[in-house]
Amino acid sequence: MAPPPPVRPAASTPIPGQTSRPVTVAKPEWKDVHPAQQRALQPLAAIWNPLSETQKRKWLAISANFEKLPPAEQTKLQERMREWVLLSPAQRNLARLNFAETKQLSLKEKQAKWEAYQALSKEEKEKLAGQAIKPRVGAATTIKPAPKQKLVTATANPAPNAATKASAPHVLPVEPLRKVDRNTLLPQQP
Repeated sequence: MAPPPPVRPAASTPIPGQTSRPVTVAKPEWKDVHPAQQRALQPLAAIWNPLSETQKRKWLAISANFEKLPPAEQTKLQERMREWVLLSPAQRNLARLNFAETKQLSLKEKQAKWEAYQALSKEEKEKLAGQAIKPRVGAATTIKPAPKQKLVTATANPAPNAATKASAPHVLPVEPLRKVDRNTLLPQQP
């Protein structure tokens, strides 16, 4: 299998039917993905171009081992991709949170919880599913990194000239920092 194409900077392309605001499409676009990777990532074809560069890299990394998997595992992986595509953004965030929570459990704890769940009757399982925590509407989701075009690069302090000296605000000296109480975050008395 050939290596994946290099990731190029994002390009701006408009969404059909929406002329006022272009959408940034991270590279590689679906047409630029290697055919072997396209076969592996076929369930994602419809949503590929709007994905972020980071998300595309993760999916491309997953596709790297696709050809080495047994056919049953390939089918299972693509079925999971199809399920993932059907989830709403809120459901995806909930799945990520659940994954992070279960990743903290030891193998024995996971096994014990699974066996306890399997031992429940069908009615108890349905009752438990009904008690599941519903996602809050309007709750904060995971933070997305700021686009590169919105970030400013820091420069070294330029030599001040007469124009910047005149327009610069007067800065009061700051007293040295005191130790902070870890519980209250208030400064400790000397």
